[in-house]
Amino acid sequence: MQLCSLAKGALSALLVLAAVPAALGDSDYIETNVHYLRQFNLEPPFIDEGFQMRNFDYGGDAIINTASHIRLTPDAPSRIGWVWSTMSLPNDYWKIEFDFKIGGKGGYLYGDGMGFFVTKERATSGPVFGNRDYFNGLGVFFDTYANGKHEFSLPFIMGMLGDGKTPYDGSHDGGANRLGMCEAYFRNLREHSRASVTYLRGKFVQVQIQLQPNEKWTDCFTISNVTLPENPYLGFTALTGDISDNHDLLEVRAETLSSEALKNYNSMPNLPKDIVGKVAGTSFFGFVFKALLLSGVCGGLFVAYKKYTADSARRF
Repeated sequence: MQLCSLAKGALSALLVLAAVPAALGDSDYIETNVHYLRQFNLEPPFIDEGFQMRNFDYGGDAIINTASHIRLTPDAPSRIGWVWSTMSLPNDYWKIEFDFKIGGKGGYLYGDGMGFFVTKERATSGPVFGNRDYFNGLGVFFDTYANGKHEFSLPFIMGMLGDGKTPYDGSHDGGANRLGMCEAYFRNLREHSRASVTYLRGKFVQVQIQLQPNEKWTDCFTISNVTLPENPYLGFTALTGDISDNHDLLEVRAETLSSEALKNYNSMPNLPKDIVGKVAGTSFFGFVFKALLLSGVCGGLFVAYKKYTADSARRF
């Protein structure tokens, strides 16, 4: 009965959801409603004719290889590097995909990891994977070194929402801040990995990972009811301590939705968390089919039950 109620609630939202498949995989919708944010794109050679980065700054120990990547840190101890946008992201909706590669000579000890940030502040180095502590906004951490014992394996990816007042729980690898996570062995792979972070104001942040270019996308985690600070900046950072790794950023792509699509998106009801995750990460038509199928099964059971009760009443 609980599944039937869930199916009923899902179907009641379909008219709303039909207008918002930008994150759901409908190609016609994407072509007409997605706006590519080219000012947030990064790709080789990364710099212009005047040897400057357009719309981004970089600093610390970050080095640009114009043929292939930005090395946020080399495989050397005590290094910090960063790349930050000079323009702010849209406030309502955005999706960022980026290619990265993390690895080095270390066989058993290596670290520390890389950070993806969308925050009110920008370009201030610090201990949180190369960014400042007490940040205000979203942090997604690609952690490769365990500061304590855990029931899960490393490397792993986790999400944190900073309020500008709460520190990152570094001694427990973000245990006090962790709003979502997944294990993902992205270190020292043959080819680069790819991550996707999608934000819809007031609704969710979703993180997905593609460990190798020909593999399927995997849902890592979804955080519900998220509202980030206004006019946030995009940053990529990395940090090494006594142990180290190369942390390379290869490419960044960004997009948003048209204003009309956003109106429809923002009219989405507050669906149960498991439905929101499916809506954000799967085919819209696959979702509709499953909801209709489940609703049909429930309807068939209901008709059979009514017939059974009617037959039983006639016997007596």
